[in-house]
Amino acid sequence: MRVIKSIPAEATRPLRQRVLRPHQTIEQLYYPGDETATTFHLGAFRKQELVGISSIYHEAPPNSEDAGAWRLRGVATAPEVRGEGYGEQLLRAAIAYIARQGGTLVWCNARTTVLGYYERYGFQTHGDEFVVPGTGLHYFMWRAVVPNDTQLCDEAWLTTL
Repeated sequence: MRVIKSIPAEATRPLRQRVLRPHQTIEQLYYPGDETATTFHLGAFRKQELVGISSIYHEAPPNSEDAGAWRLRGVATAPEVRGEGYGEQLLRAAIAYIARQGGTLVWCNARTTVLGYYERYGFQTHGDEFVVPGTGLHYFMWRAVVPNDTQLCDEAWLTTL
């Protein structure tokens, strides 16, 4: 059974390290804003095992003051569950959560290798490819969030621990 629910920031760090930043220590995987009251961390569970994560920050994109913008960061699924829908559920739940908060834009720095994942959900690239030191090539991507996006996932997915 798949379950998506909120998790504390510290629960994201082992999977962040394993999938996104194996060259860093767990202690180095604290992202600015992880503990902010408006930040929301999601976990995807297969039975009782955490197999996917994403974090959502109420943060405008660079050079913007858009109060309705939210940043998606640290999206990862364990390699052994890729292709089973956990990433899709995480992204749908994140966008639905942002819509429920009155958000109007979701943005991220997406690794070039996963552009197709984001494009399937309406994200578009903006600007040129760039390098994030230690993690490789990325594109700045965003998508509008509309009130109807609240229906991307059932409210029950957003249960808390």
